[in-house]
Amino acid sequence: MIPTGNPQTPLSDEEDKEATSIVTFTLDTATMALSRYRSRFFLVYGDVNHLLEPGKRIHSSLNVVSWHSNRHSKKGPKVVSFWLNCSQGNSDTDDPNGAFYQLIHADPPLVRRTGRKRKEVSVDNGVSTVDCYEFEVLIPEEGLIRQCYYCLSWEDNESGRYSQIKHDKYWCSRVRVSSKLVSN
Repeated sequence: MIPTGNPQTPLSDEEDKEATSIVTFTLDTATMALSRYRSRFFLVYGDVNHLLEPGKRIHSSLNVVSWHSNRHSKKGPKVVSFWLNCSQGNSDTDDPNGAFYQLIHADPPLVRRTGRKRKEVSVDNGVSTVDCYEFEVLIPEEGLIRQCYYCLSWEDNESGRYSQIKHDKYWCSRVRVSSKLVSN
């Protein structure tokens, strides 16, 4: 994996192309991956065989984004870090059986603490403030799992990677083929 160095430093095109498959880790028997849309990071089930709820691929959101105050929320540089702020019952980074502990201790490393923390409004109640630790994402952008912007399907390593349309929007091969048929 490529340590990106300074948090908030976008990956170069060369680093972005280095990983050609989805980077995953195992939680119990489930395959997990990271996903990103703009500045928001998600922990996602990497395969449909281990879903807790049918059709629910997102395990949890890792951060809360204020679209108005976050300078990385719209078009701009790739975001390579997030402030861990999720349901407090799910975010215990010291519980060896928890998803976040497994994410932090995955081998090879997927994320690491930067040592910085800040206060944010709690995702649990939207009123109280909580300490949020910053985590740097160590895998290249190309290693994140993608979702088709049109049909909402998730990619996997077997059926190939989704094509980027624009910024953080991707489409699967089925949508790409049908859009070419319609435009001809």
